[in-house]
Amino acid sequence: MRILIVDDDELSLAILEGVLDEMGYEVERANNGREALKKLREGNIHIVITDWEMPEMNGLDLCRTIRADDFSGYIYIVMLTSREGGQQKIEGLHAGADAFLVKPLNTEEMIVSLKTAERILSLETRDLAMFALAKLSESRDPETGAHIERVQSYARVLAQHLSRTEKHRGIIDAEFIRLIHQTSPLHDIGKVAIPDSILLKPGKLTDDEMAIMRTHVTIGAQTLDASRQRFPNVRFLQIARDITMSHHERWDGKGYPEGLKGDQIPLAARIVAVADVYDALTSRRVYRDAMTHIQAKTYILHERGLHFDSDVVEAFIQTEKQFITIREQFKDEELREEQSGEGAVPGDRASTVVPAMRTRDRVIIVDDDVVTREMIMDFLTAHGFEAASFDDPRKAMESIKEQRPRLIISDWEMPHMDGLEFCRQVRAMAQGGHVHFVMLTVHASKEELCKAFDAGVDDFLAKPFDEVELMARLRSGLRTAAFYDEVLRQTQGSRQLNEQLMNLNHRLENLAITDDLTGLYNRREAMRRMEEQWSLSDRYQRPLTMVTLDIDHFKQINDQHGHSAGDMVLREVSAVLSSCVRNTDTVCRIGGEEFLIILPAQSMAEAELCAQRCRTMVAAKEFNYLGRILKTTVSAGLASRRADILCCADLLAEADKALYEAKRAGRNTVQRGRNQRGSGESANPAA
Repeated sequence: MRILIVDDDELSLAILEGVLDEMGYEVERANNGREALKKLREGNIHIVITDWEMPEMNGLDLCRTIRADDFSGYIYIVMLTSREGGQQKIEGLHAGADAFLVKPLNTEEMIVSLKTAERILSLETRDLAMFALAKLSESRDPETGAHIERVQSYARVLAQHLSRTEKHRGIIDAEFIRLIHQTSPLHDIGKVAIPDSILLKPGKLTDDEMAIMRTHVTIGAQTLDASRQRFPNVRFLQIARDITMSHHERWDGKGYPEGLKGDQIPLAARIVAVADVYDALTSRRVYRDAMTHIQAKTYILHERGLHFDSDVVEAFIQTEKQFITIREQFKDEELREEQSGEGAVPGDRASTVVPAMRTRDRVIIVDDDVVTREMIMDFLTAHGFEAASFDDPRKAMESIKEQRPRLIISDWEMPHMDGLEFCRQVRAMAQGGHVHFVMLTVHASKEELCKAFDAGVDDFLAKPFDEVELMARLRSGLRTAAFYDEVLRQTQGSRQLNEQLMNLNHRLENLAITDDLTGLYNRREAMRRMEEQWSLSDRYQRPLTMVTLDIDHFKQINDQHGHSAGDMVLREVSAVLSSCVRNTDTVCRIGGEEFLIILPAQSMAEAELCAQRCRTMVAAKEFNYLGRILKTTVSAGLASRRADILCCADLLAEADKALYEAKRAGRNTVQRGRNQRGSGESANPAA
């Protein structure tokens, strides 16, 4: 991986380059922010380590420019500074920095920051690549709207419900649910290879056309197989391939492409099949109207055990309220205006289509000569154009704002405002679509023609005009206007996709470090913060204490009241723990019902007060679940850094041992580590 280092101090650059080179990174160098931006635009660089103070453009300005600019993918920024204090970090975070390293550099701290960067960038690459590929496929058919967003949400809801059933509890875990949500957008990726004449056909497909349409599943699977050959042990590629290949199989064996039957069909594909068909039924297509939810539900129930897995249909029935919510959340624009009536079942391409009538192409004529104006009007009207004429450009401007014409034919020399100024004002209006501007002229020099082009004129027509030439230039103008419309549509689609990808970037950054259920930091982020606090404890010779906590008899809550009650207790306990610590402390969920609190600059005695506060607050808490009051307690183990503890993993292990002793002591208690009982303050923990 390539890293760009930015510093105006050549010695610092040389030292940092040597360290990174030993770590196996490919290093690019820059002496200031402007030079760094140039290198970022030239090469594939996604990690930047930059000094804070530099001439021309300092580190903060570089951060702001990177975040405001359009680079290929997310750029992870690490700032080097000799400054200390929270205010400087806040300033850097607002500018767009991801991490900070204090000079002189600590190698271990830098390794941790770079590994974090690689992890976040790898998550972005995987998830965004999948979503972008799916949107590329979907963009072939503009009528599919927010199809992939709905399907992935439906699939996740179905998988979550199935994971709580006895049959699937050991099969569908949290990783499966996450992966089916990430990979389901790829189910129709093979449609990129289907010709538009078939994919967008507004009617029933012939047998030959249907055979071609059905190849999209094998094309998509082959595309993913190429990736699986390079990364054979990557689970998300296997699930993506299962979904892409088999989501058109039927439970009774009458589906395609392989005619799989029953449990031969991969579970992920069975789930996506219901999600995909429900969305197809309830969405408007070029060949039919959308069904209502009740109509779609009736169809799916009818196909239970025939087309669909009965277990998945049962999950659909139990979660139909969530389906309705998702459908409303990602409703297509045309459905926001009206609710569709009855429609056809999937695959019925024979529905009658009544296309919207296209308004006639509007043309505005501006000429102070009434004879010329009427001749052009008569010609345009006779050939089916909708035309309006004006003798003064100032009057025409008001009509242009209201009618938004496709073409304007204007004389050059006119009183009050000439054709060039008129054209400039039309271009300045920025109506959102292209207006083709044709200038009428008797003769013009090269200099005058150049001025006209600079003003925004597209074409010229000599007076007196020839009807054949006029029609040819009008047709050319309409083609140009249509081309601009298509470019605008594609640009808007790309902008929307970029906005979605940016939102995904932000979500990925958050998902990489947080626990979905509680909102606390997850185990991965807990380990990183432990290492960070360990390094700070080394540097400043200050105490570091950890508390591990476990909810007592948590399995009984799940067994007696269900997993929903258990989830509620986990969220409420998390909120209690967060309320019991300082802003500088870190609360993490590191296991099922196990939590970790990192307490920097706190002695054992201070940490014990915090742990006891957490224990007391949880024991006093009444958890209201569906009108039932649940009670629980926590046990806690403490460990504070000593000279004989060599790494943060050993410190965590000692806290875990203390937690086990608290459990054996009867639970709802706090225990110190064996070698730390009765220990006092530690002024120099690393000594």
